[in-house]
Amino acid sequence: MKKYDFRLKALLKMCEHREKERQKELATAQRKVNRQLEELEQLDSKKYSTFTKRISVEKKPFTVAEMLVYSRYIHKLKRESLMGEQMLGALKEEEAKKREKLLEAAREKKKYEKLKEKEKENFYRKYNHQLNLEADETAITNFRRKN
Repeated sequence: MKKYDFRLKALLKMCEHREKERQKELATAQRKVNRQLEELEQLDSKKYSTFTKRISVEKKPFTVAEMLVYSRYIHKLKRESLMGEQMLGALKEEEAKKREKLLEAAREKKKYEKLKEKEKENFYRKYNHQLNLEADETAITNFRRKN
């Protein structure tokens, strides 16, 4: 029996490779987003702890210099938090683009896999038809010999 061989095997492998590369790129983008989220959480916890320290300091006698230090540090944390939010937005945008590229690569691979399946079915249908024709021919030949 003949074995089926897909003509576009190299192209299908290339599509599979491209999809794997896109998966790696998406994973990298997701790691960046997660890292940025962790940094923002750390900034929020720093802000919260600084606020609580400032409140506890306000209950006791304090100097203006101490209040300036606290307020400047809180302002710095707010700036960093704002920049972090902007960075997070950009990273999420990049992640969405990578996800779209992955989906496109997956669609392309799926297209070639479907083509492969259709060609395979067509190949085996033709092959079985040919076998049936040969069997019919053999049966006709045997019938003629007997008569």
